[in-house]
Amino acid sequence: MSPEATTVAEVLASPWKIDGLTIKNRFVLSPMAVLQPTKDGHPSPQTIAFLTTRARGGAGLLIIGGGVATERGNQEAPFQPLMRFDRDDFIPGLKRMVDAVHAHDVPIFAQIFPSFGAMGVPGEGRPTLAASPKPVHMGAPRLPHGFYIPGGRTNPTPQEITKGEILEVQEQTIAAVRRAKTAGFDGVELGAHMRYLYSSFLSPRTNWRTDEYGGSAENRARILTDTVRAIRAEVGPDYPVGLRMSVNDHLPDGQDTAGFAEVAAIIAEAGLGYIALTDGNYESMDNNVPSTSGAMLEHAEPQVFRAALPNTPLLLSSTYEPQQSADAIAKGHADGIMLARQLLADPEFPNKVLQGRLSEIVWCDHDNSCLRRLILNVPVRCHKNPAMGREAVLAGAKEAVSVKLKRPAQAALIAAAGSPTLMGIADKLAASKAKPSKN
Repeated sequence: MSPEATTVAEVLASPWKIDGLTIKNRFVLSPMAVLQPTKDGHPSPQTIAFLTTRARGGAGLLIIGGGVATERGNQEAPFQPLMRFDRDDFIPGLKRMVDAVHAHDVPIFAQIFPSFGAMGVPGEGRPTLAASPKPVHMGAPRLPHGFYIPGGRTNPTPQEITKGEILEVQEQTIAAVRRAKTAGFDGVELGAHMRYLYSSFLSPRTNWRTDEYGGSAENRARILTDTVRAIRAEVGPDYPVGLRMSVNDHLPDGQDTAGFAEVAAIIAEAGLGYIALTDGNYESMDNNVPSTSGAMLEHAEPQVFRAALPNTPLLLSSTYEPQQSADAIAKGHADGIMLARQLLADPEFPNKVLQGRLSEIVWCDHDNSCLRRLILNVPVRCHKNPAMGREAVLAGAKEAVSVKLKRPAQAALIAAAGSPTLMGIADKLAASKAKPSKN
């Protein structure tokens, strides 16, 4: 290896700690809803194969995404199926998954969602809930590369969650954390990013409340400070408890990084072990799913959070270029490097970087076919890595005939959804239908 590569490898291979847990290197599998659990919410052979493949690939920590803490959260989820933590009978399956990852000497955290907030799907007698009745609008020009929503989309307006419902969510979240710990997870993470329930409280743009959960930074942090404090009382001082949160709305009427950092510092005092930083939300997806490495560093977002939280480990997203990642850690801007799409394209990415095999890396091309699949509720694949999403089958597991039959149609759908020409036509048709008729 060159001296430069050696320096990068040494930094990224260095151990670090979250609460009482030592992590062997700086690479973290970021939580994604790509695990393909069973229809009823248990880990499947594919779930385990996906995770163990990334554990063998060198990631120092795995965080699983899409884990719901409540039955309501499961019912309203915009993509199905999800891993469930809302009943005790899910514990044995979760334990089998955790044990399989532990066999590779890699810790695993559970990301816990109580509700999908304004991104949820309402049902009869079951409205979506958020801090305030602010709907989500997604559309051009704030979409990532290769992703189109003809005519844009505005989700149903959520109902303002009541104090009683907040307390109920807190109880159910603590119970889900208890189940995760019983199943052997090495830590938990609360999802307070994008436009999900918790995140709706953190920014004045989505929180107009006049009670103790709205107004000041302290009040906007309250739903999470109370929950984190209660979780910490349940799991003790050494068990990792983290928070994933947006760091900048990137919208004209939104909250900036300093505002989010102020709220984060208040929540951290309740007992956070780390904060995972993500950018933007569903209304600024071009910032949340960038096509280049290091946008958060360019925006100075981790730097602002470090100044506000000098002693709290920070996990950095969308920064996959090895030298850039190592520099961010060496300068103290971050402690861990979260990898999402890059670990779909190349599960061996951490090993290749740490072993100086940079020429062998399969790079994500940011076409975002994986994201199109997720939004369309089609099993996630990666066109740069044909094995992704089929790890169990390739290892000898049986594949249902129905799955094989659906694959060509799904591939055609994803290709069409990523075509600028076809989506441009669809967008014009949607716009023409939206125009009022002239009488």
